[in-house]
Amino acid sequence: MSALAVASARAERCLREERARPRSVPVTARVGRAALLAAAVAAVGVFHVWSRTRVTETGYALGEVTKAHARLSSEHDRLRLEVETLRNPRTLERFATRFGMAPPAPGTVWVAGPRAAAAAAGRAGVDGVGHRPAPAGPLPTTAGRAAAGPAAASGERVALRGPRAGGPSAAREHD
Repeated sequence: MSALAVASARAERCLREERARPRSVPVTARVGRAALLAAAVAAVGVFHVWSRTRVTETGYALGEVTKAHARLSSEHDRLRLEVETLRNPRTLERFATRFGMAPPAPGTVWVAGPRAAAAAAGRAGVDGVGHRPAPAGPLPTTAGRAAAGPAAASGERVALRGPRAGGPSAAREHD
């Protein structure tokens, strides 16, 4: 073999060995990759701590809202019971007597409305009589009697059942 062939074979062999040998990465590239990996791990850690803090904070807020809901629910139930107690007829009667009120004397209360309501309660209708109510009008008066009944004609007081049409000013007496 000639010297040229030997040198060529040697060069080819060195080239193959160099290709087969792993390339060494420069130190700055390795440090950069490690720093990037450390920054990514730190970012994930910070995000995890932040999210856990938010979950804990939201849990405390939910506990406070739950306590407020329970307190308000209890107060609502107490107030509902108080309203039902105050609507009880016996309670109303007790308060009325405390304020000096008394039931009207027998014969002084006149019920306004259709007279046939009790007899025709089974028939269908808006007011139980079988017809639609007409607009309110004055009561027909008879000779010698006022519209409120026989008690008004003789000068006695008359108590009407139901709400007063004119409010508190309607309670004044006209002598």
